[in-house]
Amino acid sequence: MKKIYFLFAALFAVIIFFTGCKKEEYVVTFNPNGGKGALITQNFTEKVAQPLMANSFTKSGYVFTGWKTTPDGNGTAYKDQETIIVSGHLVLYAQWGTPNGSVTVTFKANGGKGNMDPQTFEAGIPKALSANMFYYDNYMFIGWCTSPDGKGKHFSNEQNISFTADITLYAQWEIYSNTYFVFFDANGGTGKMESQKFFDNEYKSLDSNKFVREGFIFKEWNTKADGTGVKYVNCEKTEIYSNLVLYAQWINPSGGGKPCPGTPTVTDVDGNSYNTVQIGSQCWMRENLKTTKYKTNKNILKIENVNLWFNNTTGAMCYYNNLTENGNKYGALYNGYAVKTGELCPTGWHIPSNDEWNTLAGQLGGADMAGYKMKTVYDWMSDWYQDGNGSNESGFSALPAGMRDYYSYNFYGLNQGTSFWTSTEDYYNEPFIKYLFYDSNSLGSYSDYLSNGFSVRCIKD
Repeated sequence: MKKIYFLFAALFAVIIFFTGCKKEEYVVTFNPNGGKGALITQNFTEKVAQPLMANSFTKSGYVFTGWKTTPDGNGTAYKDQETIIVSGHLVLYAQWGTPNGSVTVTFKANGGKGNMDPQTFEAGIPKALSANMFYYDNYMFIGWCTSPDGKGKHFSNEQNISFTADITLYAQWEIYSNTYFVFFDANGGTGKMESQKFFDNEYKSLDSNKFVREGFIFKEWNTKADGTGVKYVNCEKTEIYSNLVLYAQWINPSGGGKPCPGTPTVTDVDGNSYNTVQIGSQCWMRENLKTTKYKTNKNILKIENVNLWFNNTTGAMCYYNNLTENGNKYGALYNGYAVKTGELCPTGWHIPSNDEWNTLAGQLGGADMAGYKMKTVYDWMSDWYQDGNGSNESGFSALPAGMRDYYSYNFYGLNQGTSFWTSTEDYYNEPFIKYLFYDSNSLGSYSDYLSNGFSVRCIKD
């Protein structure tokens, strides 16, 4: 009997011993306390030191400063990822502080090529990372990392993120055989354009330019920043055989030339004011005539109906497609009968003769090249092989105003060409015309019917 008693006593002692040695499990709950994110829990073992999990909550406009056991910040404080021992269930509330100062994000090509300026962030304020501008032959950019070997924290291209301290981000690359990229450089402009992927033997259009530059107009792309390399027009169809960097080319829309000395502007009887330009010894209007009155203050007959226009034998005017906005931009179109009155141009100005137009062409290197120097740097039609715009280095600023054409009995050629009346007639008493066209650099010449509607430029007496 004693043996049985001692056996039960020993068994009871063992049970008491192991029961007393068992450790409790506790839960730590993380509360965002006004931040973004759902409640998170972490299991802790009694009397075992463990690090708190890293904070993953965010709050727009604030910086995470640590944890406290009360929402109002008056409880016990814990640092992010602090190693602690807990003795019971615990709720930790995220604490938020106002960010202070600015931080710098530095970008490293990490084997690639190109340049990227550092980016400044207000501490704790989210904004998008700068778009990647690096490139690496035969490699594709796949994002950023805080370490060159990709073992750090990762960020995507243009990710919206906040930082509280200076950071360096390293470009991450993935080999992409038989694939090439076009990289677009603003070259003095501003804006963002992603690199464009091309596969072997793929023939497609370049992405349309999205860069801008204040006071300038985008003209084309070039493989060299100074424009001395290979040219590509906007959206040109092409195929590439290696990675390619294209630099935006910019031009001043006002062109060259200076106002006429003492006569920077001239005003017609209708009250329209025109800028002037001095070219050699000649003083020209820099804009097409748009007056609705002769210099005698008599109204010029305005005809919109096509049949009335071509059956008319007196002076008349219209706007391209009968739209006033076209008249405001391109000037009016006049028939030859209005030109023959000698009363279209303001007092002290006249319709230039054929010889005066030829003198202008001579000042610009001859008729074969004069057109390029007279046309504006924008608005002219282009096609796959030719940019129709000019350089406007003369300051003449010829726009593709189109015409009212006798042969088609219709308006024709807006954005393609323009024709100007002269005061000189040929053997058949038909006036000589000077014209510019998008696919030519020359200033052309021919004679035509008085019933056509052409543009007028005036020259100073």
